[in-house]
Amino acid sequence: MRLLSKVVLIFTFIVVVSVATIIGLLHTRYNEPLLNFALAQLSPYQVFAKKIDYDIRTPYQITLEHAEITQHQQVLLNADNITLWLSKSSFTDHKLVFDGAQINNITAANMHLFSQSSPVTIKRLILNNTNIDTPEFAIKQGLIQIDNWQTPTKKTPWWQSFNGHFKMSASSIQWHQLQLQQPLINAEKHDQQWQFNGISGQWHQATITAQAQLDNHSHNLTVDQLTISRFHLQDQQLFDTWRQQFSLPITGVKTITFNRIDVVNSSIELPQWGADNINLSLENWQWPLTYWQQKDSRLSFSANHAQWQQFNFDQPLAELQFIPQQVISHGMSAHIMQGFVRVDGWMDPQQLFINDLKASGIKWFVEENWYQKWQQWQQQYTDVIAKKININNSQITSSASRIPFQLAGIDIDAKNTVLKQNNQWGLWQGNVEANLGFGSINQIVMHQAIATMDSNAGQWQLDKLVLPFNDGILKARARMSLENPHHPWQLTMMGDTMPAQILYRWLALPLPLTGAIDTQIKLNGHASSWRDFNAHLTGSANIALRQLALDNITPQQLLTQWQQSNFAIINQPTVTPITASPLQLTTPPLTLAAQDGVIQLSPSTITGDDFGLNIAGRWSLGDAQQQQFQLTLTTGCQQLIRSWHQGVSSSTVDSSCTGNTKYVPVKVDETVLPH
Repeated sequence: MRLLSKVVLIFTFIVVVSVATIIGLLHTRYNEPLLNFALAQLSPYQVFAKKIDYDIRTPYQITLEHAEITQHQQVLLNADNITLWLSKSSFTDHKLVFDGAQINNITAANMHLFSQSSPVTIKRLILNNTNIDTPEFAIKQGLIQIDNWQTPTKKTPWWQSFNGHFKMSASSIQWHQLQLQQPLINAEKHDQQWQFNGISGQWHQATITAQAQLDNHSHNLTVDQLTISRFHLQDQQLFDTWRQQFSLPITGVKTITFNRIDVVNSSIELPQWGADNINLSLENWQWPLTYWQQKDSRLSFSANHAQWQQFNFDQPLAELQFIPQQVISHGMSAHIMQGFVRVDGWMDPQQLFINDLKASGIKWFVEENWYQKWQQWQQQYTDVIAKKININNSQITSSASRIPFQLAGIDIDAKNTVLKQNNQWGLWQGNVEANLGFGSINQIVMHQAIATMDSNAGQWQLDKLVLPFNDGILKARARMSLENPHHPWQLTMMGDTMPAQILYRWLALPLPLTGAIDTQIKLNGHASSWRDFNAHLTGSANIALRQLALDNITPQQLLTQWQQSNFAIINQPTVTPITASPLQLTTPPLTLAAQDGVIQLSPSTITGDDFGLNIAGRWSLGDAQQQQFQLTLTTGCQQLIRSWHQGVSSSTVDSSCTGNTKYVPVKVDETVLPH
C-alpha cells in the first residue's frame, strides 16, 4: 500500500512538474515551438509569431502578435494580432475547436486555402479592422462577428461557412454592384438560409435601411423592406452605369423579390427627366422580370415637381398596378401646362385603354417637332380605346408650324370611343362633341365653333360642323365607312359670306384676296391612302365671290411673285404694305367638277382696273401627264402666262413696254397648288 501511494505521488509530481514546465515554457521564448508542437498534435497548422502572450490565470487563452498561420508552407493568414480561446473539447475530441478567436487587422489572407485543411471550429469569430476583396464581396475596415464558424468546404465561401449570428460594421462594403458606406448588418444564417434582420448604411449620400432573406439553395433574395431616404442623383453617366450593371446577371442570385421599396425625400435631375421631393412606394416587384412580367406589383408615386423631355409636371401623383402583360393606372394626375390632368385606365404591349381622362385649363404651346414625337409614341399601340374623355377650357397654340394657329376655349366630351383599331386612327365607335370658344388659323378668326360626330361599328358620321366667322359661316356634314377597306366617304359643305382669305391662308392658293365667298360643295371618294384619295375624288363645287379685292399686294408685285418657281403665298416673302385703297375685282361664279381625281375648272375671268386674270384647265391629282392648266395675268403693258402641261410647268412674260419675252421652264413638283 505504501508502494502504491509512492507511485501515485511520484506520478502526480511528474504531471505537476510537466504542466508547470509547459506553463513556464509558454511564458518564455520557447512558447512558439511548444505551440506548434501542440497544434501539430491537433491539426496540420503551423504558427509563427514575433510575440506570444500567455497568462496562467486564463489558461485557455493565448495572444499572438504579428502572427502568421501556414499549412504545408502556404500562408493562410497574416494579422497584427490573433487572440485564441481554446476549447477543452479539443483535447478529448482530437480536433481543433476554439471557444473564440479574435483577429485584428488582417494584412494578407488566402482564406480559400482553408477549404483544403483539416476541420477547425470557432464558436465565436471576431475580425477587427478587416479588409477583404473578392469578386463578389469587398469590405474596408470592417468589424465582423460570426458564430459557429468552421473550415469551409470547396463549394462554400469562407464567410458563409457558419451557422448562427452574423454582425458587421465597416467603413464601406460592396456586394456585387451595391456599395454602402458605414454599413451595419445584423443577420442570422442556418444552413443555406440567410436572415438579415437589419441592414443600414449610406448609399450615394442617401440613408438606406433594409431587411432581407437569402436562399443560397434556390439563389433567391427576398427583400422584405428597403427604405432609401434623401437620395440625390444628377450624373447621367453614373445613372447609365447603374442601369447597365443592374441589367446584368448577379453571381449567386437568380431572382430578387422586393416585397416593399420606399424612396422618400429624394430627387433626380437628369437631362431628359427628373423630379424633386420624390416619395415612392413599390410593392412585390420581381427582378429580373420586366414590368410586363410582374405578377401583381403596385407603385405609388408623388413629387413636388417632375420633368420629362420638354414637359413639366407640378404635384404629380400616380397609383399603378403591374400584372402579366398589363399596366393598370388607378389614378395619375398632375398640374401641367397651366392646367390639370387626371387619367386612369390600362395598357398592354399593343393596346391603350383610357377609362376616364379629365383635363382642364391646359395651355399647350405646340413645338415644331411635336408630330415626330407623337408618331413615335403612338406607333407602339395598335388599338386605342377611351371610355370617357372630358377636356374643358383648354388652349392650343402653334406659331412654328407652316400654318400658325390658336384655338382657345376648347371643350371636348367623348364617350365609349374606339379611336384606333388595327393601327388605323379614326372614330370607329362612340360619339364626340367638341366646342371652340375662339379660333385663329393663319389669321382667319372663328367664334363658337361646334362639331359633333358619332360612329357605330366603323360607320363614322360627322353630324354637324359649324365654323362661325366674323361675318359668315361654314357648315359641313360627312360620313365614312372605316370598316370598308377602301374607306368610302361623302362630304357636303355650305358656306355663306366666308372670308375670301381662306383661299390662300388655308388652301395656299397663290392669289391673296379679300371679300366674301358663298359656296356649295359635294364630294365623295376613297380614303384608304393618299393615292386612293387622289384617284377617286369626285364631286362639284359652286363658288360665288363677292366684294373681291387684292389683299395688300399690287398687280405688279403679284406678277413678280408668280414668276418664281414656287409661288405659294404661304412661302412668299413679306411685301411692302399697300397704303392706297385695295384694287377692287369682279368675277362670275366659278364651277369646279371632279371625276376620279381629275378636277375640271370652266374658263373664268377676274377683272379689275388695269388687271385681268384668266383661269382655265384641268388638274389631275394622281397623274401628272393629265395636267393641263393655265393662268394668264395681265397688268399694264405686261402679261404673264403660267401653264402646266404633262408634268412640266413653264412661265412666259411678255412686255409691250420693251418688246421682250422671257420663257422659264419649271418642273411641276416645284410648285404648290392644291392637290
